[in-house]
Amino acid sequence: MKRTIHFLLLWLFISSSNFEAQTSPDIGGEIETQLRMNLENVDDMKSDTIWTRATFRLKLESEIGSNAHAFAGLKIHTTEIVEHRLQLKEAYVDYYGSDYDLRGGLQVLSWGTAYKINPTDVINPYDLTEEAVFIPEDKLGVIAARINYYPTVNLILTGVYIPYFVPAFQPSGVTLPERTVENSEYALKLTAQSIMGYDLSVSYFRGKEDYPWINEKYRNVEIYGGDVIGTIWEVALWAEGAYTQPEGGDSSYELAVGGEYTFWNDLYFMSQLYHRSYPENKENYLMAVLRHPFRDIHTFQLGLAYKTENEIFIAFPEITLSLADATSLKIGAIYINEQVASSLLSQIKNMALIELEYYF
Repeated sequence: MKRTIHFLLLWLFISSSNFEAQTSPDIGGEIETQLRMNLENVDDMKSDTIWTRATFRLKLESEIGSNAHAFAGLKIHTTEIVEHRLQLKEAYVDYYGSDYDLRGGLQVLSWGTAYKINPTDVINPYDLTEEAVFIPEDKLGVIAARINYYPTVNLILTGVYIPYFVPAFQPSGVTLPERTVENSEYALKLTAQSIMGYDLSVSYFRGKEDYPWINEKYRNVEIYGGDVIGTIWEVALWAEGAYTQPEGGDSSYELAVGGEYTFWNDLYFMSQLYHRSYPENKENYLMAVLRHPFRDIHTFQLGLAYKTENEIFIAFPEITLSLADATSLKIGAIYINEQVASSLLSQIKNMALIELEYYF
């Protein structure tokens, strides 16, 4: 039934472009192939030494009349484990009013200002079918209604309603909450822009945890968040945090603070501290990125991460070569000095990576 609904949403998007469409639909996308070699298994050549993935993304969008817009995003990927997995990532329609805009359908909402790790970005669960190299980035779309209201030039009030819960992970034997009004989710966000050179927001989420608790139930949770970003002397600075209170459980909080600067010679530098605190565990991560172009069209990047509690160090060197218009080749590696469990670093392994991307 869910697959049928998704394809009906896609059909609705395509057919809607026939009603008062100003232009024909825009079609774009990406083809990506990736090869990873686990450097820890090179000597004995285990079955998981080499891992490959091919991904195809297709995006369609169209203007509907003068005040509406439709978008759909499809994804097909295949690995040694998953063959030709088809996902409708997003399929929604936007409507633009005089001081508000509405969005309804399958959508991914991205909240937060920090680098890679966003404590306030809690509406969409992570797509755990993707094998992430470091921090999971791909998220699952959720059926939702979203409204942005603009009471003044500098203020945005956002409301999100999610009629039924979508988990990041559903173990065998665990039942999802019933699709009732009591189990629906919602979120509110107030954003203030250009306040003394800064943008800031506060947010609230009321819903379910993305993962089942020890009693094999998804607990109700409330998450209070906030972020701020601005510039001082051409240095961009940000801070983002969230306080999480699960029903019948202990609270926790996360905080990310960082900044970025581009030097006169186009050298880009980013640094960030990420902290998360649980009743019996605290973790601190220092992150940094150095990026510099060479020969105008190519890029070298070095990513670094350091976990202060047990002095774990990770390095991510990467070279991106522009082979042609819209075609790039990435060659990189990951080095970690020690394996660690039960943390953000638990899935990281020493590996080499090759990735070819083509955009159209």
